[in-house]
Amino acid sequence: MPSYAEVIASNPSYSAKRYAARLPYVILAPAIGGLALILFFFFVPWFSTGEPATIVTASKDRLPVNVSGPNVAAGSTSVSVYVVNNDGSGGRTVSDSYSFPLIWAIPLIGLVQVVLALLLLKDRVLHRWLSLAIRFSFLVALVFELMYFASAFFLALVQVKSAGGQVATFPATGFWLSILVTIITAIVALIVTPDLNWCWTLASNDKARAVRYGELKTSNAVRMPGSPA
Repeated sequence: MPSYAEVIASNPSYSAKRYAARLPYVILAPAIGGLALILFFFFVPWFSTGEPATIVTASKDRLPVNVSGPNVAAGSTSVSVYVVNNDGSGGRTVSDSYSFPLIWAIPLIGLVQVVLALLLLKDRVLHRWLSLAIRFSFLVALVFELMYFASAFFLALVQVKSAGGQVATFPATGFWLSILVTIITAIVALIVTPDLNWCWTLASNDKARAVRYGELKTSNAVRMPGSPA
């Protein structure tokens, strides 16, 4: 496959100019999306509990109000609350914990996206496998984010909930920021990538025609002083 310089640098065609102008968007999309996933995972809360219902005689500060991504993965989110029986006959202490080890896939996907962006920056040629890998990375990131949402919202602290303690659990800021950035950067990549592939094909064809035209012109110039071919 020809290099970026061979196809773009000396090619005045519209497709070559369009490819060079739009390439930064496809580089920045996975780079920004990947860095965001990594930073949000480590520095922004991913899990939170809401205000306990009246049937749970526990103060809010005894519950894991905000929990980081690494703590969610490590399973260090644990609570112990006193739940009053629905019939008013007393109550009991219920202990529960929550973990989602698969959440480690989110920063890992972010790292993969950064690597893909660096590979594209290195050669500045959007190979077919690289184009598919970038789009697939966004799909995988979205799948794991939705899996985490379902787990944090519906499956967290199920023992406390089933015992009558209606403690609200939901994804916190880290999840919402991550899925927002993933959606935005994925849309950018999905819009620009097909056009970039097409521009590269046209620019490569233009370059090939220019080379062939130059060869024919040189060949004709060489034959002109002699006898006609």
